[in-house]
Amino acid sequence: MLPTSVAFVILSGLIQNNVWACTVINDYQLHDEAKLHDDLLSNYKSEFRPVKDHKTTVTVKVRFALKYISFDSLEETITLHSWLAITWKDEFLHWTPSDCGDIKEIQMESHEIWTPRLSLFNADPTAYQSDTIYSTCLVNSDGTVTCVPHLSHTGICRTQLRNWPYDVQVCSLFFGAWMHTGEQINFTFYKTKPVVLDDYQNGPGWKLLNVSNERLPGYYGCCPNSTYPMLKYTFRMEREAAGPAAIVIIPSIVIILLTLSSLLLDIKDNTRLCLACFSLFSHFIFLTEIGYDIPKHSADTPIILLFIRDSMIITLTAILETLFLMYLRSRTVPAYTWVVSLNRLVSNGPGKYVVFTEFDPSDVTDRKSLSEDIAGTVANEDRNRVTSDWIQFANILNTCIFIISFIVYLILVCVYIPKDS
Repeated sequence: MLPTSVAFVILSGLIQNNVWACTVINDYQLHDEAKLHDDLLSNYKSEFRPVKDHKTTVTVKVRFALKYISFDSLEETITLHSWLAITWKDEFLHWTPSDCGDIKEIQMESHEIWTPRLSLFNADPTAYQSDTIYSTCLVNSDGTVTCVPHLSHTGICRTQLRNWPYDVQVCSLFFGAWMHTGEQINFTFYKTKPVVLDDYQNGPGWKLLNVSNERLPGYYGCCPNSTYPMLKYTFRMEREAAGPAAIVIIPSIVIILLTLSSLLLDIKDNTRLCLACFSLFSHFIFLTEIGYDIPKHSADTPIILLFIRDSMIITLTAILETLFLMYLRSRTVPAYTWVVSLNRLVSNGPGKYVVFTEFDPSDVTDRKSLSEDIAGTVANEDRNRVTSDWIQFANILNTCIFIISFIVYLILVCVYIPKDS
């Protein structure tokens, strides 16, 4: 074994003879575009507006290329997904192309230069939304800067549910500078196509009808010498109501038929009372189903709820009327004078063609049984009249209730049943 000193001498000789040599050659040279990038940002201050005179206004052009819109009617919020194209002129980012390798445009990261902050004024406070742009921007030799970031904005939109489920929602989003005045940063639209819908896709359950844009000058009494302009975008959307209509409109018609059908049945049969009670129970089930789809705290009441409210009153009236008619049919005392007079007036006039009789084959048996109960007190003719008078009065009352219910339902269908416009 060699001594330590000898081994060290041998190892040193090997290194000197380049046996374990590692040489790194770094001959990196900046090209013209990199040099231009460094020169432009050498003394650049991204915290301040890119103007040489502080009185100069920076005009920022805005264009939305919509990709997707989702609307939540329960939370009353609208979310806009889009590519936002913004263009302005930076007085500190310009050069002569012939002096810089004939370079006419370069790319810069948005955090390296000044970028405008476009804020959504009616934003949803529960969702964090930054007004800072994070994107790669294109800078031209004349100082024009264009950035196209992909952004998502969630705003508050009060729902209009009166014609639900065939409702049309109109939502507006307001954009502008949060702290700068219009004399410092002037937000405006592109002259051509301020809103692009070429690649737009409809969100679930909603169809976008149109988009309109408007620039609000922003004059306020508190600040007569300054303006705070805003860009207003209005979105008009229509609910795709094929599914909700099948759940709401068709059951509404069925409920009408159930209630009216119960009024046509004989009161001697308990089926009439059961059918009317089932119709009333169906109203409650119907309300529960609609409650899952309608915002609980919306100030705008859907007219379909008003229809169900009035329909419940009619159905409850039909149940009470059935119980009252059952009471009339069981009466054994002679009818009142005004009841007899009303019966004669209807039977001798054109009203007899309107009143429909109940098909009750047990009427004769009922009369015979009643005749035996009151035998010896009145004559045979009077006994039959006791029952017939009350039966005739019950038929008149039932016919009136049916006609009134039919007319009321016809009005409710015309006024309260929503229609697809």
